[in-house]
Amino acid sequence: MEAVNRIYTLFLLFSLCAGQHYEVSILGFPVADVEQTIHSYGKIEFSTQNRGIFDLIWPAKNYYEAKYDTNSFTLKSWGKNIKQGEFKQKINAYMDTSRVIVYNDEREIALPDSTRTILTLLALVQTIKAEQIDTKWLPYEQEGMIGNARFLWADTINIWDGKDSIFCDHYRLDLKIIDDKEKINERSDYFLEEVILKNNVREIWVSRQRPKKIIKASLKTTWFPIIARVIE
Repeated sequence: MEAVNRIYTLFLLFSLCAGQHYEVSILGFPVADVEQTIHSYGKIEFSTQNRGIFDLIWPAKNYYEAKYDTNSFTLKSWGKNIKQGEFKQKINAYMDTSRVIVYNDEREIALPDSTRTILTLLALVQTIKAEQIDTKWLPYEQEGMIGNARFLWADTINIWDGKDSIFCDHYRLDLKIIDDKEKINERSDYFLEEVILKNNVREIWVSRQRPKKIIKASLKTTWFPIIARVIE
């Protein structure tokens, strides 16, 4: 574990800030733009904006962020600001010293040790090697729901990034909610609702070359696949 911690620290020290832009498409039609920024001090941000006709039909502009420990990628705090059609939602949450997450300064939920979220998992997979995370179940939390998450390495293949063919590790991300009795909201934004649905398939392709980054991500839902591709 000490050697793994050194790898985390060295990489983050030499990576001041990594930012990527993505195009999200449904059935081949572009529907949204996503921007990701990872900061070396342990913060990941995502902003999303619907585009084109899709934005006229269903305008959405969402923002997510999380702070985490740069050695273990466990959660320190996270938040979101959702403007999704008529639906609006804000969340601010932080971890206190007794492994309790506090939502909006009032709701307290006890969590297992070393809990991750979808945001800190995305930061993790863009930092370490496949063999260091493959098949390992990790404690997971999402808006009061508690479960487990793991990355399953499938293969290493070349993925086109728009300019070049990039050698990538291909993972399936499994998310399993075990306890939802502390769920803080009956309704959430589209991304967080869909990402944990039992029958949806989550895949991600991460470049092997450093600085590592997500080249492609896929969410296969009951209705249609949603694809995100990096734009260089």
